[in-house]
Amino acid sequence: MVQNGISICDELEDCDAVVINTCGFIKPALKETEAEIQKILKHNKKIFVYGCAVNRAYKELAKKFPEINHWYPISEKNKLLEDILNKRKIKRGARLLTTYGYAYLKIADGCSNHCAYCTIPYIKGEFRSHKFEDLVEESRGLAELGIKEIILIAQDTANYGFDLYGKKMLVPLIREISKIKNIEWIRLLYVHPRSLDENLIAEIKGNPKVCKYLEIPIQHINDRILKLMNRGIMKKEIIQKIKELKGITLRTTVIAGFPTETEEEFKELYDFLGSGYFDWFGVFKYYREEETPAAQLECLPRTVVERRFKMIVELQQRLIKERNKLRINKFYKILIHKKNRDFIGHAEFSAPEIDGQVIVKRNDVEIGKFCRLKIAKFEGVDLYAY
Repeated sequence: MVQNGISICDELEDCDAVVINTCGFIKPALKETEAEIQKILKHNKKIFVYGCAVNRAYKELAKKFPEINHWYPISEKNKLLEDILNKRKIKRGARLLTTYGYAYLKIADGCSNHCAYCTIPYIKGEFRSHKFEDLVEESRGLAELGIKEIILIAQDTANYGFDLYGKKMLVPLIREISKIKNIEWIRLLYVHPRSLDENLIAEIKGNPKVCKYLEIPIQHINDRILKLMNRGIMKKEIIQKIKELKGITLRTTVIAGFPTETEEEFKELYDFLGSGYFDWFGVFKYYREEETPAAQLECLPRTVVERRFKMIVELQQRLIKERNKLRINKFYKILIHKKNRDFIGHAEFSAPEIDGQVIVKRNDVEIGKFCRLKIAKFEGVDLYAY
């Protein structure tokens, strides 16, 4: 849009039109979409609504919000751009970045795993890798814009390339991006444990530009629940792969209160999370999504789901506190990525936006640049450096 003469406004009051890019993954995301639409409607602006919520719930949304006449599913991004640009031919150019120091590189879209609880295949379709050469070129462009850290994302990151090239191409992609002069960190998010293999583990350990950090969402650890979830991997193999990742900061996500989960099965998950394998983990409450196979299972009472969710959150906070204690008085390489009164950054062991941040209590640092700082204290999940 910027390449075609459209100005991007910082404040809602200053704009003529608003693009709402939506999520439709779980019911709270759809509620958030509705709340955002209601908020923008009060300002009497032209509104373009795009994305996953449109793919999933267009009829319901259009009925609820007849004032909006511009709805675009994921497949109609070009149509959205053409409408904003009044049918002018789209000129392609560099990305407009809203992050500093780091940037996300989406290497694929959709998912072919068909986990029993997940709506992504219904919303986004099957797994589709982006072209290798396009991703390398985009990475070069990001480096020219001052990006130091590239975060590779997809719904099944480690499976990149298999659909296009007949073999996994994540390791070759990492190596090619590693050759780019100004890129210092490459971080991997959302690596399905089933797709994680020895070649990728070796690359993470051996490539100095790859952050010694990995997000590996297990969702559960009990074999019966894993089978019901259609995760394609069992407890023994998950533990084996985690042990091979010794020395690497690990993040995971789990689901609390999956249908039919017994107290014993929940305790197995709870105890596993407490055993010290993971530095960071997030937890989702189970939500029944009608399109999914899991919706046919008997749901647990909501009070049980809430209690189990709360227990895992409290465990998470306790474990992060213990980890952060070990970081006091140690020096770390920090990438400064924003300023909010204080400068804020993150270390190799923490991903921006999802893990704890480093709050920097000094003024001789620069946004988008690295610095070496000593951790002085922590509060909750956040660390303080001086």
